[in-house]
Amino acid sequence: MNRIVIIGVYFGKFPQYINLWLKSCEWNKNIDFLIFTDQELDYKIYNVKIIKIDLDEFSRIASEKLEMNIKLQKPYKCCDFRPAYGKIFEEYIKEYSFWGHCDFDMIFGDIQKFITNY
Repeated sequence: MNRIVIIGVYFGKFPQYINLWLKSCEWNKNIDFLIFTDQELDYKIYNVKIIKIDLDEFSRIASEKLEMNIKLQKPYKCCDFRPAYGKIFEEYIKEYSFWGHCDFDMIFGDIQKFITNY
């Protein structure tokens, strides 16, 4: 079976609707979600994992992995690096066949209904 992981990066206070987002992750039991953040989350969902980093650490990792000088001043600029998350976070996603990225203002339906082995 192919393993899928969705990567989210968020710095600062989570939005009020984060529990709705987490619940939609929980419904997608065969997909893992990695959240790179400087925040704590009070949750108990087995397929959602928090990786604690701050904006400076994100900049350092991205600089190293992409071999360029990156020094983000504002958290929202992390979205510019979404296509490179696979490279930036490669140590965290080695065991997966596929990876994707997400925003936290979306609610997931049945993701595997649309993703096949082909």
